[in-house]
Amino acid sequence: MRRTWILSLLVAALCAVPFVATGQAPPLGMEPDSGAILAPSPMKAALWTNKLGYPTGEQIGVYATLDPMGDETPYTIFLYRENIETGERLYLSPFSLAPGATSDMAVDVFGLSSDLTVPLPVPAQEQLRIWTGGVPSPGLWHFVGAVRSDDTTQVAKKAYAKFVVSPQRPVELGFDGQDTEIAMDTAWTNDTIYRIRHQVFVNPGATLTIEAGTLIQARGQNAVIVVENGGKIVAEGRREAPIVMTCDQPIGQRESGCWAGLIVLGDAPMTRGTGLAEGVIPETRPVCGGDNPEDSSGVLRYVRVKFAGVDFNPETQPNAFGFHGIGSGTVIDHIQAHEGEDDGIEFFGGTANCMYCVSSGSKDDSLDWAFGWQGTAQYIFIQQDPQGDNGIEADNDSSGFDRMPRSHPMLYNVTMVGGLEQDLNSTSGDGMRIRVGTAITARHVILTQFGGDALDVRDNSPGFFMDGTSSIENSIIHMNGAKMGDAQIKGGVESMVDFMDVEPMLVNVRYEANPDPRPMVGSPALMAGAGATPPSDGALDTSAQCIGAFCNGENWLEEWTFFGDEFDYDVQ
Repeated sequence: MRRTWILSLLVAALCAVPFVATGQAPPLGMEPDSGAILAPSPMKAALWTNKLGYPTGEQIGVYATLDPMGDETPYTIFLYRENIETGERLYLSPFSLAPGATSDMAVDVFGLSSDLTVPLPVPAQEQLRIWTGGVPSPGLWHFVGAVRSDDTTQVAKKAYAKFVVSPQRPVELGFDGQDTEIAMDTAWTNDTIYRIRHQVFVNPGATLTIEAGTLIQARGQNAVIVVENGGKIVAEGRREAPIVMTCDQPIGQRESGCWAGLIVLGDAPMTRGTGLAEGVIPETRPVCGGDNPEDSSGVLRYVRVKFAGVDFNPETQPNAFGFHGIGSGTVIDHIQAHEGEDDGIEFFGGTANCMYCVSSGSKDDSLDWAFGWQGTAQYIFIQQDPQGDNGIEADNDSSGFDRMPRSHPMLYNVTMVGGLEQDLNSTSGDGMRIRVGTAITARHVILTQFGGDALDVRDNSPGFFMDGTSSIENSIIHMNGAKMGDAQIKGGVESMVDFMDVEPMLVNVRYEANPDPRPMVGSPALMAGAGATPPSDGALDTSAQCIGAFCNGENWLEEWTFFGDEFDYDVQ
């Protein structure tokens, strides 16, 4: 039925529009990737495969959802399969008059070459299987759907479906219920799929290196990776080849709390000194904290942790990313926590910095800190689950509000979108809940559509705003708790928070695949003088002098992240 509808649309268009060149044709076999980027479109575009990893010889199914969301612009659409390492492409034309046709030259989804394309408005299609075939040769691959201008030279939207074809048998860890101890330097490579069922420990003195594009699938309340104090993890993904740690269940059936997550323990200062990390499995083993603020626990770059955070009980709740006493020598750059059962990203003390960090769909808090975290975070995107708790929940130490070192991170360029954006009946909590003796310095924050207050400052934390230790400036706070202006702020610090209550005008922050949280042209986030210059201390990008995490023009979420409800990815 769906294919028939599209073919009817094509036939009608072909009868009405003569075959004429619509622009300069690209070189044979190559879709044009250069040229200016079109103005952002609010359209929804999702592309996915029925698995993330395949053995050789299997069949692969490719699915798509498209919704123009009111965008009536005529576009051309290309679909191709590409080897991420070599760039080898095969163009697919699932809606041609010869369904399933493929070409090593650039053709659109109707099988027309780039100089003969017929631009059409994007049709609305929901969870449509658009291609089936045998898996390609072993390696890192993706399918790419590119919505392009009428002359094919500019990009309006891209969607990616990344997958691994492995010639090896999967490596199974903990299937016998026993711990895995990594006691010497070990490499996990992207030609192998790793499946975890029980605790994996990276011991002191050992380094676990994970190659870009590696797929790690885990399931069970004891399925966790723990990097011990003195151990290291070097997980260096790339934008085109992120490292994925996810639920070992079929696509469409994954859910938060499927496994326990990634825990990293370090030797940096904490309010409680050296001790056992709370909420880590098992509770008797994870020692963290020390006196080395420059300690390094390794590198996390382009890493996604999805469907993690088992909720054992109120005392043991592993987070998707749990950072316990890790130091500033640790690199955390482009990470995403998605659909965590507890918090998405949590810092327990330490001095680590976080750049380009994403937390989406967390059932509790998106970003949490306690026990003396004194790091820096810049370019942070929070998309709260409609029934989640707080966007940020921030503490010092419940056993002593004034214990040292006091939690006092510096946050720059943050975009926070609450549950009301997704569901008017959302029960999501506050945007920021600042309490238990923590201080905060924040600049360039967009905070909108949370179900509770934008900012709730409690306990003795209001005093730090009053004496100038804490400050939030150069920000947009808009429509939180269905309130306006100072009424969005609780705790008696309203006059000490510098913000505009204006619509931030973001392109698309719906809870679905491929959001685009960039400000539109004319957004107050882009006004001259709206932002301040970040400190030139080496930890921050000083060019980010506008409001929000996407104010420099780039949607840095593209290609390596994953968004939306699991039922959006039906493969039935």
